[in-house]
Amino acid sequence: MKLLNYTYMKLLEIEEIETAEELSRDWCSKNRNWFAWQKHAGQDFSLDAAINCLARTRLRLAERRDKAGKSGLAEVEQLLSDYLRHKHKVAEIAAEVAA
Repeated sequence: MKLLNYTYMKLLEIEEIETAEELSRDWCSKNRNWFAWQKHAGQDFSLDAAINCLARTRLRLAERRDKAGKSGLAEVEQLLSDYLRHKHKVAEIAAEVAA
């Protein structure tokens, strides 16, 4: 299973999203049909989509208070970090610092 599909299912499970369009638009900063196209084409996260999704995951991880939600987001964060490290050779994505 592609990480993109797993992430989608996990975010649905922990009630972070309701639709694939939300994942595309709000988590990956892509157009609303991006997930559907990626799935149809058998593709996984692109570099920028994975980075955007990781950033949103970290933001929501800091905001969630329930154990199941935090646990699910922590799993997604780890999987995205590993994906970026191994697939795209990105060593680390620093958290944004508020100015």
